[in-house]
Amino acid sequence: MKRQFIPVGNSWGMIFTKTMLEMLDINPEKDKVEIEYDKKTLTIKKI
Repeated sequence: MKRQFIPVGNSWGMIFTKTMLEMLDINPEKDKVEIEYDKKTLTIKKI
């Protein structure tokens, strides 16, 4: 799946669709995530 970054104030963000969040079993109103990076790869994990 390809996504683009969008400007958010002085930062950059990315929109996650409802389907993407469901696949990751993430509720954006309740859950926290951990973001890790290794070389050129980002990994998002539900905490």
